[in-house]
Amino acid sequence: MLKFLKYLLISILFINLSASAQQITPSVYNFGKVKLWNNPKAEILFTNNGNERVLFLPIPYQRNLYVNLPEGYVNPGETVKLEAIFYTEDLGNFIVNQPLYLSGWSEPIYLSMKGKIISFHPDAHTACPNMGQEQKEEASSQIAEIIVKDKETGEIINGVDVLLLGPNKNFFVEKTRKMSIPLKKVDIGLYQIDVSKPGYIMKQELVYINKNTQTIVVELERSPYDFDVIEKIPETDEDDKIVEIEKPKESDQDAIERLREKMNERFKGKTIIERDVMVVKETTDSNETVDPILTSEVADTIPEVISNEPQEDFQESGELNPSKYASNNVVFLIDESSSMMLHEKMDMLKVSMKKAVAALRKEDRVTIIVYSRRAEVRLESMTGDRKKEIYAVIDALTPGGRSYGAEGLSMSYKYAKRNFIAGGNNQLILATDGLFNSPNFTDKDMYSMASENANSGILTTVVGFGRDKKAIDFMENLSTSGGGSFIRIKTSEEAENALLSEIMAQALR
Repeated sequence: MLKFLKYLLISILFINLSASAQQITPSVYNFGKVKLWNNPKAEILFTNNGNERVLFLPIPYQRNLYVNLPEGYVNPGETVKLEAIFYTEDLGNFIVNQPLYLSGWSEPIYLSMKGKIISFHPDAHTACPNMGQEQKEEASSQIAEIIVKDKETGEIINGVDVLLLGPNKNFFVEKTRKMSIPLKKVDIGLYQIDVSKPGYIMKQELVYINKNTQTIVVELERSPYDFDVIEKIPETDEDDKIVEIEKPKESDQDAIERLREKMNERFKGKTIIERDVMVVKETTDSNETVDPILTSEVADTIPEVISNEPQEDFQESGELNPSKYASNNVVFLIDESSSMMLHEKMDMLKVSMKKAVAALRKEDRVTIIVYSRRAEVRLESMTGDRKKEIYAVIDALTPGGRSYGAEGLSMSYKYAKRNFIAGGNNQLILATDGLFNSPNFTDKDMYSMASENANSGILTTVVGFGRDKKAIDFMENLSTSGGGSFIRIKTSEEAENALLSEIMAQALR
């Protein structure tokens, strides 16, 4: 008995140590008492104390906090630097606790900062935006412009994709044809600028646009991998099409799901039978949205989820019935290029992916690979019961960059083969608007790739969000070659069950 207790104590200690393996230094960055505050930068170190390499997942844009995360994987034992800048107009004490999520970890680590601002530097609010108020004033009577240069040669380049993420609105221009990008009707504020072009490394910069801003220069470094892909775009007299993108709003379904989570936590251990759902959206003086109202009956029994789907398709847990559906090895290949931000394509995709993952089981496997400026594995073969971790990766999907989808396609088939389930549903689901750019693969190469993998038992399904005729033809041909389905999504209603229905159709015994 004593040996058992000793073993149990050691196991608990090991678990606690493992859970706290990922840390940042210092645990709290203390600016202390500061006179003439001028938005100083906090430099924080992160050491990967785990046994697996990790990747920092993107965090949403915030009006008063900018965090520069390291790119790429952090290997075990490696130390990297994080940078954070906090903007405020308030004197006195402040505390910031920003959660940072790592791939493969369900719990976040926290970037914490504190200090006391005694006074502001005269330039503190001219070099930085007014964070406490919305500003409608246009940036300049003389229109500001963005110029992109080759860092090595100093040559001005066009044919770039530019995405501005701002406090109130986002702006996107694709494949510029002129040598400068005019910023018309851009409000004063802090913007993150993402600039990408084939053959160059994508660049992200934080800039403040005010009345005096005239020219913003962004320098791009040539990529060692795509050096021969640099495009020469003939300059024309036509204006580039700059698309204004409204901030995404929470849908009714998102609000209901958020409330379900709260109720499941509140009534843990009891059955929740949903009778009726009424979404009530009201705005308070503080601009906070009131939760929707969910009318329900709560019973004192074990937890249960009542599904509107036919009972024979699902278990009581809401997951697929194993007697009817084979095990799934699903590789999601996600187009994370800038064009996926338009028309809420990425938002619809996230809803559809989550609905599919909710029905997966422990015996199912999920891999998520993204592509834009490069192909990258975000989640490698995780079991379907680890839903929170999979949801975290889905939530972190952020469009930006070019569509290097062919490389992602090749990588996805490799992972599908690596985790192949004999007698199961082995399926690649490509979600894209069809705008592929690749120097190494032709369309025929990709059709052949899909056909060869279909013969090996790996199906290719394409979920298309685009409207371009040529892109749609490509997506249809790819799915036909891959033995899967072509699914077009135009509305959020079409998106919700699209992926789940496709997985069920292919996994049916």
